Parts: sequence; structure tokens; C-alpha cells
Amino acid sequence: MKLANWSLRALVGITLNLPTSLLGAPAAPANSTPPTNSPKSSSPLKREPTATESLEKQNKKFQSLESFARALNLLEAMYVDEKFVGGDALIEKALKGMVGSLDPHTTYLPSSQLRDLTNDTAGKFGGIGIILSQSNDRLEVVEVIADSPAARAGIQSGEFIYAVDKIPVTKTNIEEILTKMRGLPGSSLSLELIPLTEIAHLPDGTAVPPANIKKAKLKSVHVTREVIRTSSVTHAKLSDGYAYVKISVFQEDTGEQIEKALRLYESQNGGKLDGLVLDLRNNPGGLLDQAVRVCDLFLDSGIIVSTIGRDKTKQDVEYATKRNTHPYMPLVVLVNEGSASASEIVAGALQDHNRALIIGTVTFGKGSVQSIIPLPNGGGLKMTIARYYTPKGRSIQARGITPDIPLASTGKPALKLPPEAKIVAKDDDERAPYRKESDLEGHIEAADLKENTSLDGFNGDIQKWPANLKGDSQLRVAYTYVRSWSRFSKN
Repeated sequence: MKLANWSLRALVGITLNLPTSLLGAPAAPANSTPPTNSPKSSSPLKREPTATESLEKQNKKFQSLESFARALNLLEAMYVDEKFVGGDALIEKALKGMVGSLDPHTTYLPSSQLRDLTNDTAGKFGGIGIILSQSNDRLEVVEVIADSPAARAGIQSGEFIYAVDKIPVTKTNIEEILTKMRGLPGSSLSLELIPLTEIAHLPDGTAVPPANIKKAKLKSVHVTREVIRTSSVTHAKLSDGYAYVKISVFQEDTGEQIEKALRLYESQNGGKLDGLVLDLRNNPGGLLDQAVRVCDLFLDSGIIVSTIGRDKTKQDVEYATKRNTHPYMPLVVLVNEGSASASEIVAGALQDHNRALIIGTVTFGKGSVQSIIPLPNGGGLKMTIARYYTPKGRSIQARGITPDIPLASTGKPALKLPPEAKIVAKDDDERAPYRKESDLEGHIEAADLKENTSLDGFNGDIQKWPANLKGDSQLRVAYTYVRSWSRFSKN
């Protein structure tokens, strides 16, 4: 199963920020790995190992496996506290440790998390209707779904979860807390939250729960779990002939919802639209096939996205088709630091085909492909198997999509880094408000398919300007508008 997204929405309507990607394509072989950006070697061809060397290599591997099995048996039989080594506990810890030294998007998913991921991509799950993010050992409410139990209970975005069923949130029990929030529809749950009025007084970076907070200042609510259904697409009419469409995540029916919205506004304006704003801000990604379908609504030919794994001679390419393609009305795409993976695929494809004007800030930069491979114990291995490339062969990985027209960020994006992700130490931005793929320790590097493609958009031209012009921000904006105008000349 192949995905193109960043965050994981749990079964109860919460987002546990583990990196993800799922469904839409068969799983890749288990021996697939990301390609490298190494230059072609001029050294002679590598000789094949002899039979003796191959046998010695296999023997060493079996010795390592034997050592692992022996250590496992000893711990299960003799470790002082049986509850820590019983059942599958040690095996799951070993699996997590095995992938822990690889890139931040390769991880082991226990059966419960694999189940949650599947529910998320379907857009239907049981819960209370909140999306959470983990940061500084906090569980922060990022979004409250409209007309959900959480919304009716008065829970607000920005509040911190202090305790669930009287169990305080701590650094060591967050997984337990998240599991506790899941449950059958109709069952009840009690929450204690730190309200917005109290959060303003907390020192920046303070973990939750802070030791000195008073119980009287907490907000207590009781909610009843329901089946939560979410829509990935919202839209509105801006004026006669002009529409706004926002994609929050790429789910199973996203392409269909976009198609219905376009048909609605076209029918209201004599069968065509004069302009469309497509909002991908804070979109963490989702299903690859839906990102391709959205692009196909606006492109009638050419490459949409390609993926290349360990074997650089094998390329998986998705092409646009003429069927159901909409007229070439002016199209503007909004992106920001929270636009990742599948949303970057859409922005990059439309930009490379000169089909849309990309406005906002440089995107997150997650341009790697993950495949979910089920394991016999009910869990799954989420493994990075390839990189994504735009139609012009640009690598999105650790770079992102540079907008044609840069705009200052208007607020902190909802996209958060996963709890297990380590940040590359940087003395000059220790308290930077935004983190990107390139900030993650162990991230894989970009690897363009062609030379001279490392600079996106018009940045390459600007770098060639005289030194006294490079810093003129107004000139840069004027230039990007002039260059971009030709994109809509077909009208």
C-alpha cells in the first residue's frame, strides 16, 4: 500500500503525529529502499562475490539472528519484572529499534496504529472529533470538528489536554492516553483541559502538565464518543465566476468531491469558471492516487508525478488524461510550511506545467514514498521505498516547492513533527517556529533527475541578478507576476 502523507489521525478523531502514507497502490517489495544522489562511479564494475564469500556472509547473518533469539529467550525467562517482557512486548520494541536509526518516516506500526491509519484515509472513525498534536510532551488540540461531541462540549483549538479519565498526561504515558481516548460509540469520556486563558501564562516550552498548575484553573468536560465522519474538501463562492476550494487532506473521495464542487460553480456561471483558488495550506498529504486525480482535473496531458526507488532504471510514472479535464481558467494555489507530501505533488505538477500560479511560503519538503507492508502479528512496516519527482524531474524531498509569489506566513501551521523525530541541532534557529523535512535528523537527501533543477520556480533567475537587485522584494514580486501572466494566456 502506498501513501503520500505526513500525519496519522487516530481512531477517535485525534491526530497522533506519526509520519504516514497509505493505500492507492500495491506494496513495494520488502527490499526496496530510497535512491541515492551519488554521482556515477568511474571505478570498474563490482565483481560478484564467490560462493565461499556468499556462504560466509549468510553464516554471519544466521549467527546474528541466533544471538537475537537467545537474548530474547533469556529476557523472557529471567528478567526480574515479567510484565515488561511478556507477550509480544520485546518483539515490538525490537522492531521499533530496528527501524529507529533509519529515516524519520520509516517506522513500525502496531496493529492499533495500522487500524487507525486505515480509518483515517477512509474519512470515517469513532471518537470525540478532535485533532491533536504532540509537542514538548503536550497534547494540543489543533482542530475541533464541527458538530462533533468535542465541539458541543466546548473544547477549543489551542487548549492542552491535562488528563483523560483523571490520568494526567506525562512524557511516558502519551501512547496510553491516546489509546484510552479511543472507544466504542456511545461510551463516555472525561477530559481535563488547560484553557486558553491559562496557556497564555505558561512559560514557553513548558511540558504539560506543569507541576505548579492549580486544579481550579482546569476545564472539565464529559463527552460521549460517536462515529466521526470528516470531509476533506470545503468550498465557497468568492464572486460571480470565482470559487474557492480547500483540501484539508487527501482521502478516498477527495477527487470526487473536488469534481462535484467544480461542476456546481460552473453550472452557476454558464458552464465555466473565470478563476479558482485552490487552498492546500496545512494539508499534510494523504492518498497518492487522490493527489493524481486532483491534478488530472486541471491537466490534459503530460507527467503528473514519478517515483524512483533503489533501482534507478525503474520509474513509476502517473500521466494526465483528457477525460474530465476542466477548462483552462486561471488557477491559483495557496501553500505554506504545513503543505506536505501529496499536497506538494499537486503544487509541483501544476507549477511545472505552467497551469497554476503558486502563492505562499516554501512547503514542508516531504518528497519520499512510504509503503505499508502488513506483518503476521497484525502490525505493519511503514518503509521509505522511493522519492517523488515533479514533471520536470525536481526532487521535493528536503526542499519543498518554492512558490512563484512568496508571501509572509500568516500564522503557525497545524502540521507538526512526529514525536519520535529528532531535530538537527542548529545554533541560529533553536526556537524557530516552523520545522521542515530538512530539519529532521536522518532525513534522506534530494536527488534531481536532471542537472540544474535544484532551484524552484523563478529563484534560479533571481540568483543571477546583480547584487543590488536581489534584495529588492518589491521587484521580485513584480517579476514573478510578469513571468506568471503567460500561464493564463490560453484564455
